[in-house]
Amino acid sequence: MSSAQTQELTRSAFWKAAGQLLRMLRERQGWSYHELAARAGVTADLVVAYELARVRYPELEACWRITTALGVDLPAFLRQAEKQSGTTLLAGAQHPNFTAPTVLDNATASPQQTDELADFIDRLRPRGGGDKPQ
Repeated sequence: MSSAQTQELTRSAFWKAAGQLLRMLRERQGWSYHELAARAGVTADLVVAYELARVRYPELEACWRITTALGVDLPAFLRQAEKQSGTTLLAGAQHPNFTAPTVLDNATASPQQTDELADFIDRLRPRGGGDKPQ
């Protein structure tokens, strides 16, 4: 089996588990597809497609909206789907050797947080005319 086929099987198992988890959370609330869709600001067809794992690459915004409507933190939801599926979507992904600062709103950020964010962005900019960040 090729690496691409293995990755596709992993992805399929993950999103199947994620769909089952979505359905369980929705049913626990006692909501129909339409109720969850209305609360999340998405279509009922999208909720059905995600629950049945019919979408190969679910959209971040839609996943975030749905999990938020269900009262679940998106990263926690994804970790639970990984646990249930026994797989990870991040297999083979390499973390950078530096950590991005967490600053969501420059209006409320301290000067130190703003400086950390600026430093992080500077490290991403190409040096010497190259195309790749450092």
